[in-house]
Amino acid sequence: MERTKTLVAVRDRDSVEGLVKLACQLAAGKDEEVVIVHVLEISPSLPLDAHTDVLERPAEHILSLARQAAWGFGKHVATRLIRARHAGGALVGEAMDQGADLLVLGYQKKHGIGEMLVGSTVRYVSDHAPCRVIVQVPATREAVKVAVHHVYALKSQSAREPFAS
Repeated sequence: MERTKTLVAVRDRDSVEGLVKLACQLAAGKDEEVVIVHVLEISPSLPLDAHTDVLERPAEHILSLARQAAWGFGKHVATRLIRARHAGGALVGEAMDQGADLLVLGYQKKHGIGEMLVGSTVRYVSDHAPCRVIVQVPATREAVKVAVHHVYALKSQSAREPFAS
């Protein structure tokens, strides 16, 4: 049986745990290589090879968190820091270069005209990736707060209403 490869794109510390967990669950019991990548988007005003600790330190920390999360699931992973102008193009290029069978990435819900349906990176990757793509959309905490508030309101309203006889 041929060894498969999954790329996991982590963006920030909030996305690490969920994305790594998903990739580890998908790879469970299989001979699958998992590579976690973080794209460090470099401003057009800087050269791509600009070496600054200010840019790289947070990116390396995110990759460190990803290695720790994978270790917690009993999976050894490789990590890679990619410098690019656009995350979508970098992820598609990395998937091609690595011969990935699956690319896992997250989508952070934002409110803006440019991201009405899905984010620009997710859209680009899903349109151009040479492999299957899984997009993890985190549950909104706002919906949970609203549901809890609604239940509380119903309980307090029913406590005030007399029982019908």
